[in-house]
Parts: sequence; structure tokens; C-alpha cells
Amino acid sequence: MTKWKIVADSGSNILEFTAPDNAFAYESVPLMLNIGTDVYVDNKDLDLNTLLDAMEKERTASSSACPSPNAYAQAFEGAENVLCFTLSSGLSGSYNSAMLGANMLKETHPDVNLHIFDTLSAGAEMDLLVHKAFDLAQTGISFDEMVRTLKEYHQHTDIVFMLESVDNLVKNGRLSKLVGSMIGLLGIRLIGVRTAEGKIELATKAKGTKRAMKSLLEEMQKRGYQGGKVIVTHCLNPESADNFRQLILEQYPQADISILTMDGLCTYYAQRNGLLIGYEKN
Repeated sequence: MTKWKIVADSGSNILEFTAPDNAFAYESVPLMLNIGTDVYVDNKDLDLNTLLDAMEKERTASSSACPSPNAYAQAFEGAENVLCFTLSSGLSGSYNSAMLGANMLKETHPDVNLHIFDTLSAGAEMDLLVHKAFDLAQTGISFDEMVRTLKEYHQHTDIVFMLESVDNLVKNGRLSKLVGSMIGLLGIRLIGVRTAEGKIELATKAKGTKRAMKSLLEEMQKRGYQGGKVIVTHCLNPESADNFRQLILEQYPQADISILTMDGLCTYYAQRNGLLIGYEKN
């Protein structure tokens, strides 16, 4: 039996990972994306261009569906110690589903150590937490110390995002049609953050990508960024992701910055050319 298993729903962009020397196992539990009459499974085989085309053609509201408790219970099997990271409970039912799955597992495997983290976030901030768990799992750390360390680390992570398209938010009633059309016509980018409760909040607006990136970095700095680790995720927009990496490095040349392509769930919310940035803060 594996000593450690790390599980995340597909709110994390890490859909598969092979640990060095089999130090731990990893499993991504996919959400479902409902676009019109079609259902897309958010796993490594999902083609993002196909998903985006379907979203942009569909005129009615779309939705996402969290994994079932049974899917979580199955994912939790096979290890002495299990850690699970879910989308913010303020945005999805995934955390509650994982908790039910944990109860199901405990009925048949009462000795397994298991902790569910409500990340209060999505995407790149989840990726930071998952990678931190990867690193700790290779150190011989105890389960209780692992949970304590990750909770403390979570106090020093955050996320910001830039949206170039908001069609999906308009379709789902989260933004007015008038505001949505103005953003498209005027080249306005929305800069957003998450609240302490794990909800999405608009921070500012900027016209044009260059100004928006400057606003992104300024927002990170306001919230405590001083050169720590950063994960920049993009929706089929590697050029902007690299430009933002360079902008950070101009001020913080020592910063450890990774760039990842978004998975389906983050693509669903950020849409074409969107950026989600997870970062360490003081």
C-alpha cells in the first residue's frame, strides 16, 4: 500500500503526475462541463479548443457538475495517508462531495488518515498547494505535521486573474449583458481576486493587455507578494503568460515562476486568453 496519496478535483490544472521513486500516488477527479446538450469530462483528454468553440457557439447558460461522493471514495483508496484538495466551497459542491466520499471510505477503511482541504480557490492557487504536498510527501513527514504545514502554507498563498472575455459570465447571469458588451467593444480587461470566504470579487478594470498586466502585478503586491513562487496559467495564451512572467522578473529576478496551460474547468470560467495567477505572499 502506498504511504501517501494526493487527490485533487480538476479545479487544479495538475491532471496527472508521476512521483519520483514512487514516493506518492496522485489522482485527479474530474468535474463535468455541460455545454448545451453535450457533456465534457474535464480530464487530460479534453481538447480545449473544442470546449471553447462549443462554449462560444452555445447561446444558453452552461454549467459545471462536481464529482460524485463515490468517485471521491474510489480515488481515496490505496494509501495509508490521503490528502484531498477541492475547489472553493463558495463556488462548487466539490468539497461537500469529497467529505461524503471520505465518510464512505472510513466505513470500510477506518484506519486511513484522510484530510480534505477546502482551498477557497481554484486553478493556480490549488496547483501551489498540490505541489507543496508533493514536496512534503517526499520528506518522511508525519500525517499530522503534513496537515499542519499545509494549513500554514495556505495562509501565504493567493490568486488573481485577468479576463479578456466574459461571455460565459453573462450567459450565467453573473454579469450584465451591457457590461459584457462594453468589455468586448472597448478592449477592457477585468482584474479579479478571491475573498477570504472563497468567492470571486472584481478588483479593478484596465484597458488593453499591457495595462491589465501591470494592474495584475500591482494587485498581487497589494495583497502581499514580495517575490515568492508564482504559477501563471493561461487559456491558450502562452504569449501573454510569458509576458507576465517577464514583468514579474523585472522587479523580482529571483522569483520561481512556472507557466501552465489551464484545464477544462479553469478554461470554462476564464475563457479564451484568460490568465489565472497563483502566488506565494508574505
